[in-house]
Order: sequence, then structure tokens, then C-alpha cells
Amino acid sequence: MADEATSYPTLVVATSIVSMTAWLCWAAYDIAKQRKAHPLPCDPDVLGRSSGAMGISRRTLGLARLFWLCFGVFFVLYHLCYENILHKTDGMEYLSDWTFVLLAIVMGLLAYHSLGNLPVRSMESHRSADMHEVLADCTAALHGACWSSNIVSTAGAWYSFFFFPVCESLEGVNNYPWCYLEWYRLTEHVLNMLILFGDYHVGTVPVRRKDLGWSIIFLQCYALYTWYLLFTTGNCAYIMFDFRTGWASIVWLNAAFVGIAGAATLMEKLYARRGASRRDEMLSNHARYDALDVQDQ
Repeated sequence: MADEATSYPTLVVATSIVSMTAWLCWAAYDIAKQRKAHPLPCDPDVLGRSSGAMGISRRTLGLARLFWLCFGVFFVLYHLCYENILHKTDGMEYLSDWTFVLLAIVMGLLAYHSLGNLPVRSMESHRSADMHEVLADCTAALHGACWSSNIVSTAGAWYSFFFFPVCESLEGVNNYPWCYLEWYRLTEHVLNMLILFGDYHVGTVPVRRKDLGWSIIFLQCYALYTWYLLFTTGNCAYIMFDFRTGWASIVWLNAAFVGIAGAATLMEKLYARRGASRRDEMLSNHARYDALDVQDQ
């Protein structure tokens, strides 16, 4: 438990709460505004469909997603047991722990859309189709948050590796740069990004502008959990959530939210470019087929 005598700078705590509240209000406003401007829900079939890249079918894509769900469950359970036995913690104090859990959830939802029999909209299945559209919208929003949080977490891990090594706190000895747990952490981040980019290449899941606010809310949930750990155990994984570091925590806190909003915007642009490229390729193929038909005639 945290030392009862521990005190935190009142102005720093108050400013942090104001910053969090401001970001939450902006995220809620942006979600409402964007959804009003773009009310159409996500098509459930788009989430499960394969782009056909590398000859990968919808079923194969679904099985791959299911594999990553199973691997994620195994990894998270292993990680939680390891941390609880070795360090007596819950194993969820780092953002990377949260991003891996989120990635497993997203892969599970996408596997369902690839392998499940989704209803065709009709008068009889209207209610069922509406429920699947709501689930599809939630899946698309979580997918966007998964991308942005993994980008921020990965960038933070590499920044920490070069500028704030934590070998001694992780392993008890300062053997940088040959710290096993540092490289274990970096490998975890690389794996997350490879999984996401692989799905980007062979899937058709969109990243939508109207889901940007959910990335901010996801980071806020993690920030609140980190504050809970700070007050109850006295431990804090990051400077941006640690009131004891003074005003530097305010700068890093807002920088984290700017970073995750920027990452969400970057991925939205990248996915829009992917969509435009695939449409151009499709039109080019149609034009070529039409030209061949004219020659045959």
C-alpha cells in the first residue's frame, strides 16, 4: 500500500484532472459531431472480408485472426501469472499490457466477422442485422483505438530504451543494453505491429475519422487505472501520470494525448490511401477486361 504520509503537489494534481477532463470533453464532442456528419454504420461484411492479397481467402484470414486471439489469451495469462509470482503485481501497469489485451479482443471480433454466418438484412432479420451493425461499429472503433494505442506504446518503448533504460528496475541489475526484459518488451511491441500491418495488408477493415475520440478515451481509462495504482501502491510506470514528478508530468500527459490523436489521424489517412489504391486497381482491371471483350467482338 502507498505510504499514508505521501503527499502530492495540489496544483499538479488539479491541473492533471483539468487536462483529463478537457480531453474527455473534446473526445465526446468529436465523437458526437463526427457520427452526426457520418451516420452510416460499418458494414459487418467489410470487417470479415479478405482483400485477396497473397491469395488469402476469407476463411484463412479468419483462422489467422482466431490464432492471434488464442495466442493473445495465452500470452496475457502467462504474463499475468509471471508478474504476479515474480513481482507480486497484477501485470497490467504498463500501457503495452493493455494494448496486447485490446489486440486480442479485436482479433477475436474480427475472426467472428470472418468465420461467422452474418445475417442478410430482410424484414425477418431486421433486428438481428441491427445488432450486428452495432457490433461491427464497436469492432471498427476498437480496431482504430488498437492501432493508435499500439503506435504510441511502441514509440514510447523505443524512446524509453534509448533515453530512459529501466534494466535495473526490471531485473535488479544494470546490464544495459543486454537487458532480457527490455528486449522482451520491445519484441512484444514489434509483434503487435506486425500483426496489425499483416491484417492491414490482407483485410478490408476501415479506420474511420469518427472513431478518433475512442482512442483518447482508451488512453484515459489507462490513465485512471495508473492513478489508482499510484494512490494505492505508490508505484507509477510513467512520468506522465506521476504527480511526484511535478509540472513535467503535465507536459508529458498532454503530449501523450496529442500523440495518440496524431496516431489515429495518421492511420485514418493511411487506410484511406489503401482504399483509394484498391479502387484504382479495381477500375484498372475492369478497363482491361472491357478492352479484351471489345477485341473478342
